[in-house]
Amino acid sequence: MKYPLKLFKINFHFRLTLFLNILCIVTLLNVAMAQDKIIVVASTSWTAAIAKAAGADEVRILAPFDLKHPPEYDYRPSDIAKLRFANLLVYGGYEPFIKKLAVTAGFPEDKIIIIQTSNDPEILKKQAQMLSEKMGTQTREAQWEKAFDKALSGVREHTRKNNFRHKKVLVQKYQLPFVKWLGFHVIGVFDADEMSPNKVMEYAKMKPDMVIDNFHNPQGKPIAEIAQCDYVALINFPSAKAPTLIELFNENASKLGIK
Repeated sequence: MKYPLKLFKINFHFRLTLFLNILCIVTLLNVAMAQDKIIVVASTSWTAAIAKAAGADEVRILAPFDLKHPPEYDYRPSDIAKLRFANLLVYGGYEPFIKKLAVTAGFPEDKIIIIQTSNDPEILKKQAQMLSEKMGTQTREAQWEKAFDKALSGVREHTRKNNFRHKKVLVQKYQLPFVKWLGFHVIGVFDADEMSPNKVMEYAKMKPDMVIDNFHNPQGKPIAEIAQCDYVALINFPSAKAPTLIELFNENASKLGIK
């Protein structure tokens, strides 16, 4: 049976109009759903973990997990799309690419937040609280704090039971907050900028039981080799396997032999 050409045209236009209407509705629904969610774009996995602890619904990370030193990341054009519908852009203040990205994308300055990154539990909780107040997610943040405190009390208890507090350690300065919180006997703090051969010998003569280094910018291995002591490199930036703050603390504790 042959249909009249006019009827075919009407049918085609009807279907096209129906398709465009459905597409429009789906787009509007996606926009509405995005606007209902609290979306945070984070410079690194560290700021992302803090934003998640604060109660954000969705956290988009800019610097990939597999970068050894995430602050050196340079944004890509595709990162501009990550700012779409974002409520906040958070960073630690030492990531040069963030300001360039924000200017290029035209992201509002009043939505850009600097948060303090330090693996000191009290500082992390204060930063999470500050972000939760801006996002209106205080209840979620309070629930996270309970879980965080419970997990960390277990880590501290294992530290006490295993007598790690008597271990004399040399610590890279960016790992000092976590090591001090654990209660190790810190006999010295070294910095990547000062590691001359004389300094290495000076630290080795302090006869540490362990050198605790920073994985993201390691400098302490020569000290451990000369002092013939244990060597551990801890992480500040959460990994793909341990993306949350609780998992980060557990991973570092495990590296130190605290189980």
